[in-house]
This record gives sequence, structure tokens and C-alpha cells, in this order.
Amino acid sequence: MIRIVMAIIAVIVGTAIGSIVNTLIGFLNVQFFPLPEGLTYFDLFDEANMEPIIEWIGTLPDTAFILVVIAHLSQAFVGGVVAALIAKRNMLCVALIVGSISLIGGIMNMSIIPSPVWMWMEMPFYILVAYWAAKIVMKWRGCDTN
Repeated sequence: MIRIVMAIIAVIVGTAIGSIVNTLIGFLNVQFFPLPEGLTYFDLFDEANMEPIIEWIGTLPDTAFILVVIAHLSQAFVGGVVAALIAKRNMLCVALIVGSISLIGGIMNMSIIPSPVWMWMEMPFYILVAYWAAKIVMKWRGCDTN
């Protein structure tokens, strides 16, 4: 029973910390490419403000979206590492769950915020970076990584 509870805690904490990392990198991106006057970072997720957001996104160079991809994938990677560290057992499983949750969030995000079509290519990498995160923790702990 305690293993299940620890796995659930690992997934929750990993997802939360991964989300914080994603948000912090997102804030960094807004420093490089400032939002229009009167809008905040959190307006990106408010459907009532979509018109000025869409206009702003249309002015951004493709390089602005590279940091966004890094932020998204960092969520899955950092969250996967944290979950694997907390879980101690079933490290791969909890990391992949965090990666799957990140993937669902990425799909929802791409559905809400207009982005270049090429950004959809990041989707399979959520699971891959979560897998790598678990493998790194497993190797660091001396667990079987096969």
C-alpha cells in the first residue's frame, strides 16, 4: 500500500515541479519577446483575451517558439526526474505517467494557444524525455536500466 501512495505522491510532486519549471522558462521567453501593453503571461490562457494574443503570436519569429518547446519538454524531463527520485521503485512507470500528463497538457495548450504547426512535432518527445529522466535516475541509483 505504501508503494502505491508513494507512487501517487511522486507523480503529483513531479508533475507540479515540472509545471513550475515550464512556467519559469515561459516567463523567461516573455522577457525576450514582451507581451503587448496591458497583457500578462497568464492572459495567454484566457480565452477572453485571445484576439490580442493571436495578433502578438503572429508577430513572433520562429525562434521565440524554440524556448517554448524547451519549456514544455523540460516539464516532462524535470517532472520525470523528480517523480523517479521520490518513488524509488517503479521509477520508469511514475516518470512515464508524468510524461503522459505533460503530453496531455501540451495537446491542450496547443489547442488553446495558436502556435506554428511544426510545434506539434514536440508531442512524442514528452514521453521520450520522461523515459530518459527515469533512466538517468535509475543509472544514478545503480538500478538495472535494461
